[in-house]
Amino acid sequence: MANEIELMVSIRRQGDSGVLRRGDVMTCRLAGGKWGTQELKTHQVVLWPGENPTELEENASALLQAILHKKAAWGEPNPRVDYPFCEIVHETPEDDNGSPVVDFDNQPIENVVMTNRSVLHFDFTSLPQGQLNAVLSKTVSAEFISADDVSVSVDERGIDKREPSQRGKKSHRDNTSANPVLHANDALRRDETTDTIEFLSRKVEPIKSWRV
Repeated sequence: MANEIELMVSIRRQGDSGVLRRGDVMTCRLAGGKWGTQELKTHQVVLWPGENPTELEENASALLQAILHKKAAWGEPNPRVDYPFCEIVHETPEDDNGSPVVDFDNQPIENVVMTNRSVLHFDFTSLPQGQLNAVLSKTVSAEFISADDVSVSVDERGIDKREPSQRGKKSHRDNTSANPVLHANDALRRDETTDTIEFLSRKVEPIKSWRV
């Protein structure tokens, strides 16, 4: 099952902290998918899951393949899944006193927010210098890289990558440690919690622009 999915991995330098990080997976397609010229220069395609995937990677790959094949069967050209490994929470923001923020009807506001754009993370620094320069260049479409040739890590569930000022709860904003685990019990990780059976059972009428 090696390298059956193409992952578009962020390369733009976005800092060492925060939700937007170099090495995060932004979107994915089946092997052989079509990518835009500019996005190939701006980011990097990684062929995944490699020859020796972990059980988590195997399960996530099987889920993504099922979704992508289903989208293709529905008639979607060049199907993709955006932010397949994101982690989100349903969160009621609090004011500086720790009280819930309310709407015009005095009801607590609930936000759905992305706390971790990609729990699957790639590090390209072990590549030979010439290949690394091509990956990081904004003017070069580097060759696709196998997941076996780079370092792969999976974040612990519930890590909140947001800066403290961006967090919804005061108790969370007061936590300034790097990458704190704040939502271990209620974070929804896309590679584990997507309702595959419900998704694959949907009946979809292809939109007109999909028809050939």
